[in-house]
Amino acid sequence: MPDLACLNGRIIRIEDALVPIEDRGYQFGDAVYEFIESFDFHIFCLDEHLKRLQDSMNLLDFPSVSIPVLKDDIINLFTLSEYARAGCYLQVSRGVEPRAHCYTNKVLPQITMTIKNLAFLDPSVNIKGIRIRTCEDYRWGMCHIKTVQLLPAALEQHKARKTGLADTVFVSKEGHVLEGTCANTFIIKGQSLITHPLDNHILPGITRDVIINRICRKEKITILERPYDIHEFYQADEAFLCSTVMKIQPIIEADGKKIGAGIPGPLTNKIQAFYDQLVYHS
Repeated sequence: MPDLACLNGRIIRIEDALVPIEDRGYQFGDAVYEFIESFDFHIFCLDEHLKRLQDSMNLLDFPSVSIPVLKDDIINLFTLSEYARAGCYLQVSRGVEPRAHCYTNKVLPQITMTIKNLAFLDPSVNIKGIRIRTCEDYRWGMCHIKTVQLLPAALEQHKARKTGLADTVFVSKEGHVLEGTCANTFIIKGQSLITHPLDNHILPGITRDVIINRICRKEKITILERPYDIHEFYQADEAFLCSTVMKIQPIIEADGKKIGAGIPGPLTNKIQAFYDQLVYHS
C-alpha cells in the first residue's frame, strides 16, 4: 500500500498531494497541526487531539471546520493505510488567498493529512535513558497553540542531535524549566511528580494529560503543577520527557549533570508501564 494523503477530504497518493503556493500556512506559518498515532490498529486519544486542534483554531480566529467530518476522514485514512502502527500528520491552514498580512473573511481553511507506517520504538531507550541539553527560550509567546511555527524547536533539536543528545529543553529567562522541542517535561522528587503548569509557555500535551489525569489521579500518585527552576531540575531524583511520538523517555543527564542515580528511576518506570497498558490495551 503506498503512503496516502487526504487533501480537503479527498484521498490521494502522497506524491500527488499538492497545495497552492499562496497557502497562508506556507507563506505565514498561519496553520495549526496535530500528530495522531495508532497502535495495533487502535487510534490513541483521537478525540483529545481533535479538541486541542479546535482550541488552537479558536485561539487564532480560524474559520470553522466540521470536527465530525474531520474525524471521519482521519479514521478513513488510518483504515485505508492498513498499518498496525501509523502516524497521521494533520494540518489546517487558514486557507489560500493572495499574499497579504491581513487576511479576509472569505478565506476557507485548507486541510491536509498524510499517514505513514511507523517503526516501533527502540525499547533500549527506556532501559538506558536519554541525555539532553538546555537553552534559553526564544520561541514566540503563544506556545500553548500548536502552530507550525517550529523553527526554534527544529534548530535546537538539530543542535542536540549533532552532539549525540536526544533533545533540548527550553528554560525561561527567569530560569524556569518549560518543555522540550516536542515534548513536555516532568521531574520527580521523592514520590511526587512535578511539571510546569499550563500557560502560554508550554503546549497542553496529550501525553502530559494522560499521565496526570488517567495515571496519576487513578493510581494516587502525587502530581504538582508548578514552576520549577533549572537547579531543581538538576537535583531531581528522576526526570522524563513525554509526547505522542516519544511516549515516556527517562532523562538520565542534563547539561552534562547526572539526574538522580543516572539511570531510569522506579517511579518513571512505573508510569511507563501504566502508559503502555493504556496505549496497547485500552
